[in-house]
Amino acid sequence: NPFMTDHPKVGYFALVRTNRNWRNLWLGQIVSLLGDWFNLIASASLIATLTGSGFAIGGLFVVRALAPFLVSPFAGVITDRYNRKNILIGCDIVRIFIVLGFLFVKDPQFAWVIYALTALQLGVGGIFFTARRAITPDIVAPHEIGPANALGSATWSVMLAIGAAIGGLVSGAFGVYTAFAIDSVTFIISA
Repeated sequence: NPFMTDHPKVGYFALVRTNRNWRNLWLGQIVSLLGDWFNLIASASLIATLTGSGFAIGGLFVVRALAPFLVSPFAGVITDRYNRKNILIGCDIVRIFIVLGFLFVKDPQFAWVIYALTALQLGVGGIFFTARRAITPDIVAPHEIGPANALGSATWSVMLAIGAAIGGLVSGAFGVYTAFAIDSVTFIISA
């Protein structure tokens, strides 16, 4: 049978337990995504507070969707041309400083800065996730690619739910600026 391989099936737990490189990449993804979803709630809350406009909040979500889309044609080229590990670490380091920029937006006249910072953060995130997907075949064996991709995709969905919930709780209890500070720390840990 041409579909039979000499490699046994690899489960998710076995992959995480036995492949150190994949485990580190996956743990970095968890922490990074937690911060991304923290930021979603905090930035939407901040723009609502500063502008009082539902249209402004909608604009934020448009920026969040467009930034990775506009970066995607370049992300693949960058990922193919440069060291993927360095790209991942570099993207996290850059996002630390971008997210810290949110801490300085406190006046309604500077609400536009939230859009700019969001575009930068999500644009750099688009490069990060392209590099993350591209590095996977380099650090897992061919028979581990299926479980690695499935685990990575499931992690995105799970972290959306967990990160948004925790981000909402932190933003509500301690304020949006605390959520932004925690977001920046997640990128430090991820890097």
